[in-house]
Amino acid sequence: MDHLLTKLRALADPTRLRIVLLIRQLELSVGEIVQILGQSQPRVSRHIRILDESGITERRKEGSWVFLRPGPELSDGSFDALFGDLSGGNAGMADNDIARLEEVRAERAKMAEEYFANHADEWDSLRSMHIAESEVEDAMRRVLDTAPIGKVLDIGTGTGRMIELFAGEADRFTALDNNSEMLRIARAKLGGLVPGELDQERVEIMLGDFNALPLPDSSFDTVIFHQVLHYAQNPEAVIAEAARVLRPGGRMMIVDFAAHDREELRSVHAHARLGFSDKLISRAFSAAGIRLAHELSLAGGELAVKIWLGRDTRESMAPNETREPKTPKLRNVA
Repeated sequence: MDHLLTKLRALADPTRLRIVLLIRQLELSVGEIVQILGQSQPRVSRHIRILDESGITERRKEGSWVFLRPGPELSDGSFDALFGDLSGGNAGMADNDIARLEEVRAERAKMAEEYFANHADEWDSLRSMHIAESEVEDAMRRVLDTAPIGKVLDIGTGTGRMIELFAGEADRFTALDNNSEMLRIARAKLGGLVPGELDQERVEIMLGDFNALPLPDSSFDTVIFHQVLHYAQNPEAVIAEAARVLRPGGRMMIVDFAAHDREELRSVHAHARLGFSDKLISRAFSAAGIRLAHELSLAGGELAVKIWLGRDTRESMAPNETREPKTPKLRNVA
């Protein structure tokens, strides 16, 4: 009874109710909520603290920004009858809040457009070296289409393209990057999706380092590295860290360049590794307890794109058991 009363008291305020309706539409920074509500930041922060303590919302720090999203008490379905189905519209929201929320979406979209315009030349030069992205993405879908993708972790999400491709099929989708600016681009892209196209409460965008993932062991069914592993100084260690958060029997997909000798990619695009050989990926997978199950090469330019799919070899694991390091060895593709 006390638990229920705490939740009801947290919602028994017009401003807090407005905040909840807003974040059910879109994860928002505290500054954006202040902008929409037209209230002072200290006052808004007090309301957020009450919602946060009740479990109705949760705060997430991303660099110097703090974002608010639905918490466990709001995400478990217990308030669905109260709020109604918001997936196809803005039910219950005041017209002014709707208009200001759209202004936030527009500002994010403008920021993303400016970022892409400023970086278009360097990205175009890199894309011209390999097969079209659309063909790579089609191949990724084919490779992953053998089983449900479940809970997905996209490591190095960048501008959030994997959200567009796979979040709609995932039970939950976590997009992680170590660059706050990139995450704002991804968030802008997520906010621009058509209402009802994707349940945004199932998508989490978070700041994190692929060398030390801020995530619990054995928590994802699918882990994706899309054109990000070449930034790793120690890719074997990054793969092992990703394997730590993979559930028994889960899958890891790496999409990156085959080994090449284009040294300018180090200086112009900050690549730490000039692509990868099948041998290196196979050994890194094996050392992390992953079996290389599929390998695909996509030629069509100066750089070949490779897709490697690995499957976790564990069948079961006790709740507190952690992965033991294994001696690297080669395994044949099955």
